[in-house]
Amino acid sequence: MTDSTTILGADEFASLTEVGKGKAQGEIPQAHGERLTDLGYAIRRLGELELTSSGARRLATGE
Repeated sequence: MTDSTTILGADEFASLTEVGKGKAQGEIPQAHGERLTDLGYAIRRLGELELTSSGARRLATGE
């Protein structure tokens, strides 16, 4: 499901960065949270988004 060739817009990548910093779900657009979850880069746990290992790898690539 996750693929390093999946294109994230600059604003979606910024949201991924915010999730990586532990920012609350309300601080990023809901659509971004849903897309990151659908792509397998984040999971929702107790109502908050957390990076998956795929999300952490994508964040580490910087793209």
